[in-house]
Amino acid sequence: MRKERMEKRSEEKIKKIEKMNRAKESGQKIVLDLEFSDLMTSNEIHSLVQQIMYCYAVNGRCNLPANLWLTGCGGELQTQLQRIPGFDKWMIEKENRSYIEAFEHQKENLVYLTADAETVLDDLDQKKIYIIGGLVDRNRWKGITMKKANDQGISTAKLPIGSFLKMSSSQVLTVNQVVEILLQFSETRDWKTSFFQVIPQRKRCEAEAEAEAEEQEDDADQADIKKKCIQQPSSDDEDSPT
Repeated sequence: MRKERMEKRSEEKIKKIEKMNRAKESGQKIVLDLEFSDLMTSNEIHSLVQQIMYCYAVNGRCNLPANLWLTGCGGELQTQLQRIPGFDKWMIEKENRSYIEAFEHQKENLVYLTADAETVLDDLDQKKIYIIGGLVDRNRWKGITMKKANDQGISTAKLPIGSFLKMSSSQVLTVNQVVEILLQFSETRDWKTSFFQVIPQRKRCEAEAEAEAEEQEDDADQADIKKKCIQQPSSDDEDSPT
């Protein structure tokens, strides 16, 4: 019995290695921009490291893993990453250089994902390289990733989250949530499904309740039968940013 379990684990490990090697060759390139470590506290850097660990774990479990990159890693952030058991064996691209240097011959394909962008990301392009800012507490540095992309002359885009969920300006997605949404979309090609799979349950319920309330109000107006009192979700019940 023990031998069978060991053989099964060995087979699973081989399949995972093969899958990750394929991702390295043909997977969607997703870059985590880690050049903001000097703007974060030690606790915030620790939080980002936890998010990076989750990104790697989720990517490894996906049927269609991405070709995940860490760029611009240095200082305390690099030190904390090196403390992760097995980090040196991670099947992931690690670059001390910035993404601009790492992809200097593919600059036209770089797309920085930022909530401040005007362009909405409708689909994922296999040729594009999507960049996610590795920054915790982005509300303190609002607009910094957009300014960086503009200064570097690279494209920007934002996830079409506004079409499916209502989130206050103070609510931001974590790095691992953005990565997981992109991974979900790579498999489903459905933004709504991807958002609802990843966005926390309470935020999801609030969005669903508001949508349902609006539908009920519309039905009442059209039928003109009677007045209905639709109880809206409390604005005091919003999540604080992570």
